[in-house]
Parts: sequence; C-alpha cells; structure tokens
Amino acid sequence: MKAVITYYSHKGHTANYAREIAMHLWSRGVSVSLCSLSDFDKKKAAEADILVLGCWTSGFFVVGQHPHRRWREFARSIAGEYSAKRFILFTTYKIRTGSMFRRMQQELGLPPSERVARLKSRTGKLSAQDREYLDNYIHNQHTP
Repeated sequence: MKAVITYYSHKGHTANYAREIAMHLWSRGVSVSLCSLSDFDKKKAAEADILVLGCWTSGFFVVGQHPHRRWREFARSIAGEYSAKRFILFTTYKIRTGSMFRRMQQELGLPPSERVARLKSRTGKLSAQDREYLDNYIHNQHTP
C-alpha cells in the first residue's frame, strides 16, 4: 500500500501533523511519500492508494474557516483526478474547524454527499484516536 501526504503549513503545526501521520502510516507498513504543496508529484499520486491532503485552518476564529489560498489553488489543480475514496483530509486549527472540511471538499470538486475521511489537530500532534482511525482506514482499504 502507498500513501502520498501533501500539506500546506503556516507556522509548522500542519507540517508536524503531516510528519506524524506519515510516520504512523510508515510504522504500519505503508510506503509513504511526504511533501509540501510545491513538491506534489501527480505521477506519485496516481500510483498511491491513499492521498492525505492537509492545510491549516484560515479565517475567523469561529466562523468562515477556509483553506489558505495556495491550498485552494492546489486543490483546484487536481480536482476530479482522484476518487474521493482515496482521500484523507486533515487540518490544524486554533479553536474550531468550522466549515474547513466542507470547503476543502468543495475545492477538490467533491460533492458534499461524498464521505471523505478526516483528521484534525489543535496541537499538530497525532492523538491515540487519530492512530486508531488511521489503523482502521488502512484495514478497510485492504478489505475487499
């Protein structure tokens, strides 16, 4: 199983969270490629079973959350190229994620009715719950 983890970070929390996701997947036997938006490789992504995409939460503290403009441009550039079932979206935030995941899906051209896996962290650290979620996700990817 292969995963490509791509992130856009502002102060380092999102980059750290991406690294922790990568290390956990790697520890479970997944071949992992970790990169920032500027290093995204469409060929690697096409070969991956899992696409993990993340951005820090921008906007007001309680309402109007959205991905940063650079992440939105990136998402639009790959919209429609990959199945929603391959995505795990993640974000880091200060108070709440609000509409962040809905906006991320929208930028990727995924309908709101499409269920996409999600992870979030206030601290940029991978929690025990996150690890369990990723383990279940990997297990379900292997199950026909």
